[in-house]
Amino acid sequence: MIKVGPAGGPGKTWDDEGREKIVQIFVSHGDQINSLQFLYVEDGNLVLSETHGGNTGPKFNVLNYPSEYLTGISGSYYYSNTCSQWLIFTVAFSTNNRTYGPFGVPHKQGYAFEYQLGEDHPFGGFHGRAGEYLNAIGVYVKPITNLGDVKANVKTKKFKCPLFRSG
Repeated sequence: MIKVGPAGGPGKTWDDEGREKIVQIFVSHGDQINSLQFLYVEDGNLVLSETHGGNTGPKFNVLNYPSEYLTGISGSYYYSNTCSQWLIFTVAFSTNNRTYGPFGVPHKQGYAFEYQLGEDHPFGGFHGRAGEYLNAIGVYVKPITNLGDVKANVKTKKFKCPLFRSG
């Protein structure tokens, strides 16, 4: 697995590497993302992750497993002077069917992040840092293991070269 990120700041490290079959995502938020929790399929059983962050705010569950799968995650983070820490302010999850979110409230300042996973199911789990709130989030990506899995996207077009003119 390739570990990408996390985007955000310091906090207690959490890691869901290898948990790639997501059934539901629970997002707790107010003005910022309070916590994330995931329901996975492992060895044919449903497994609920720990809650990553605090437990306040409404929760939303998303994804229609198995027909729907994660293709990207995006959001924003900012240093909150009020909380004296880096916080994930918004998060959105993109699937092969639609985008859920953004959850949270965009901040006028801050930094955007985006992990584009594509349509080849390379998602390999989440990781990040959290305390009272979600401080950082990243993803694991499964590398391609077979050249047959590489899809070429090459287009050709005939054209006349203007440098070579007769006469």
